[in-house]
Amino acid sequence: MKVQKLLTIAIGALAIAGLGSISGAHAAPMVTYTWTTTSQGFGPHLGQPSLATFDVPLSDVLAGLIPMLDVTNIQVAYPGITLNTFTVSATGFDFAAYVNPANGQFVFHDNNQGFAIFASDSSDPNFSTFVSILADNPVSGAVKDQYNALNHGAPYAGFPTAGHWTASFPVVAAVPEPSTWAMMMLGFAGVGFMAYRRKSRSVLTVS
Repeated sequence: MKVQKLLTIAIGALAIAGLGSISGAHAAPMVTYTWTTTSQGFGPHLGQPSLATFDVPLSDVLAGLIPMLDVTNIQVAYPGITLNTFTVSATGFDFAAYVNPANGQFVFHDNNQGFAIFASDSSDPNFSTFVSILADNPVSGAVKDQYNALNHGAPYAGFPTAGHWTASFPVVAAVPEPSTWAMMMLGFAGVGFMAYRRKSRSVLTVS
């Protein structure tokens, strides 16, 4: 009786695991953008972001347009600067960035496009400690992104700075694999079989 109970629990767990796998597979896939510096510019405090990434839904990239409010999971680090608050801000009136759906590269669309990835130190009473990195900044018909850094008002980035964002597309399939369906079906079949056996034994006992 104890073995049968344990078997029932194990089969039920198998079915639940199958459902969990399907639920995870249907989670909205995301594209991660990573910053690469190409020029630190000139100045007394040369430096560059040691980490700068953010995520957007894959559906936005495939549509060729990333609304700034869809940007999530912003991460920025800069040597010598404390950063603990992360957000996105508009740099134009489109409140969005335009991309090539094939590779996620930012492209020029109009003079009002783009946004900025903004990281700051909330403990600075003067709001003068921050790192700002442009995304899809339109200049003379092309995209020219750059960054700026201040540490308590002191410049920590040269001028002019430059760099670019690179998109990393998800590799996990958005649909359940056959093994996931098989796991779920096997689990439910086992639960049904155990219920049938229990019912059969009850009938025999009554008879």
